Amino acid sequence: MIVFLTLLYVGLLFLLKILGVIRFNLAWKLSPIAWFLFLNIALFIPMQWGAPSGPVAVFRNVIEIVPAVSGQVVEVPVEPLKEVKEGETLFQIDPAPFQQEVTRLEAALIDAEQQPALLAANVKIAEATLAKASAEKELADRDLTRSEELVQRDAVSEQEYEDDQRTAVVADRSLEEAKAQLEKAKLEQSALTHDGVNTAVAQAKELLADARYNLDHATVRAPANGTVQQLALRPGARVAALPLRAALVFVDTNRTRISVAINQNQLRYVKPGQKAEVVLKYQPGMTLEAEVVGITPVTSGGQVQSSGVVEDLTPKQLKSEPYQVVLALTDDRLKENDLPGGAVGVAAIYTERVTFTHVIRRVMLRMQAWINYVF
Repeated sequence: MIVFLTLLYVGLLFLLKILGVIRFNLAWKLSPIAWFLFLNIALFIPMQWGAPSGPVAVFRNVIEIVPAVSGQVVEVPVEPLKEVKEGETLFQIDPAPFQQEVTRLEAALIDAEQQPALLAANVKIAEATLAKASAEKELADRDLTRSEELVQRDAVSEQEYEDDQRTAVVADRSLEEAKAQLEKAKLEQSALTHDGVNTAVAQAKELLADARYNLDHATVRAPANGTVQQLALRPGARVAALPLRAALVFVDTNRTRISVAINQNQLRYVKPGQKAEVVLKYQPGMTLEAEVVGITPVTSGGQVQSSGVVEDLTPKQLKSEPYQVVLALTDDRLKENDLPGGAVGVAAIYTERVTFTHVIRRVMLRMQAWINYVF
């Protein structure tokens, strides 16, 4: 642009010389140099921060589709480059193994749900056994006391007395055993219960939930509205739930980001809400209105990764990386989601400083828009 204006000035001088308005002396011969310096100092240098400009690119989210379960693909109903709605089936993994596991665990859950009743019945049986042992103990104690009184009066034989003693000892042992069985039944009931829920039932429910999750995810669905690129997956292929190799490449069309790279020394007055304009090679001749959404607060040179090497600042000082300023289109003629990922061009941001330079920047952008028809 500065060369174009300088050429216009030289052409004007040439026209004035032909018309005889001026005579070429040393001052007029050197005036193009002065004009060139004037344009730089008074116009183009202030324009770098009053209306900063930089290369712009359109970004799309690309999602690598890795299934949550492993298995053999039996169906691929999706077609490449055709719009797919969120939740539609991308491909189907053979659901038979997962359905069998769900059926098995449903039966296991029914079995586990019987355990609380069985444990309660065991406690009741142990309580009844204890009551019976207690009664037998009381009866044996009475018989032994009676035998002791009768043996002193020689009313029973010594053999009958010893039999009653042995019966009393057996009753004591039976009573202790019944108490131990009751304690064991209560411990089993309490050990298999947590927060009022039987642990076997809770575990069976969790396993069943996992199996149902696997069955549901045997059908791989679109995570958003978008298209499938380079569809090579076919029925019969085996896919694995490992993030080493994607089964499909899915382009999300719900969200598009437009970023312009602004040099660090031109970023001082840029802030969200300011007006901007975008010129894309994808749309030659068109200048799109936009608005600043935000500024990415880091560059690749500002990232620190965990390593055993101390960061070297010299390369970062020699060539400072520009910051990405995120834009949103406000032009009614075109929506962001209509732009393909990878579209490039030039964008300018109009700050509140040095506003007289905005006209020159707008002219430069429109010139670039028409040049895009050729280059």
